[in-house]
Amino acid sequence: MLDVCVIGHVTRDIIRINNREKELPGGTAYYSSMALKSLGLNVAVVTKIAHNDSYLLDDLNRNNISVVVKMSPKTTIFANSYDGYLNPGDYYTRTQKVRSIAAPFSIEDIADISPTIFHIGSLTKGDIPLDVLKFLARKSIISLDVQGFLREVAQGSVKIKDWDEKRDALSHIDIVKADETEAKILTGEEDIEKAAKTLSAFGPHEVIITLGSNGSLIYCKEKFYRIPPCLQERIIDPTGCGDTYMAGYLYKRLESIGSILDFNKIGKFSASIASLKLGRYGPFKGSREEVEYSLETRDEFESFNNRHWKRW
Repeated sequence: MLDVCVIGHVTRDIIRINNREKELPGGTAYYSSMALKSLGLNVAVVTKIAHNDSYLLDDLNRNNISVVVKMSPKTTIFANSYDGYLNPGDYYTRTQKVRSIAAPFSIEDIADISPTIFHIGSLTKGDIPLDVLKFLARKSIISLDVQGFLREVAQGSVKIKDWDEKRDALSHIDIVKADETEAKILTGEEDIEKAAKTLSAFGPHEVIITLGSNGSLIYCKEKFYRIPPCLQERIIDPTGCGDTYMAGYLYKRLESIGSILDFNKIGKFSASIASLKLGRYGPFKGSREEVEYSLETRDEFESFNNRHWKRW
């Protein structure tokens, strides 16, 4: 049985951090599927890419991720520059340019695939049309990252704008993830809890809002779950961090099917795997045991501190 199928363009990412430049595969389809596979799930990817860039799929193939490739005249290429020094708890500024965009997806690209969950990783507006979302909603649980649906590309620059089709589209979505800025743009709400409620009113049963160094917020069935951040001592590469968080979320969400959902545990696991990814270039390639160990040691440290300070 196929656990998760990620739909999105695998990109060629040119990443520049503090005058150091690397070129790597990227995109939600890449980062989330690699992390999901590392956690032990059966994963597939549907993507579109130019023939000359097929090498970008080598990591997926080496890790036995089932890849459905549709050829495109172009590959989506992002150039991401991070300004300033990346230290625990600090914010960073990303300048993003788009050099080319792959062809959009169609219903025919996905028709024969039926996983437990589809995870939608659009990178720019137009990647995944509304009719595709409606088709997928009739087949499986749908998880969606709003990021790409708010990205409008003009002359190579990315502008974040509201999603005109959001009400219709989100009425077909079960799980939605946004960062703080995206949530505010979509809802018009400055208060993050009000934004989560508004997103839920559009249709999704579960709303995840990532808040950078302030952790994340999960909203489900009129309850809020504040998830603390897992700060990384040395931040190497923030690209794909949100995608890795969602991989952790979907992994724990699948593990919880048929039982009572503990969103605090789900959220903490998601934050932990995202933190581990921050400390390395490329996708998370660790294991579930590594994430669990990181959580356990962090909980033990916090418990020790709490006991210590109570004595004083």
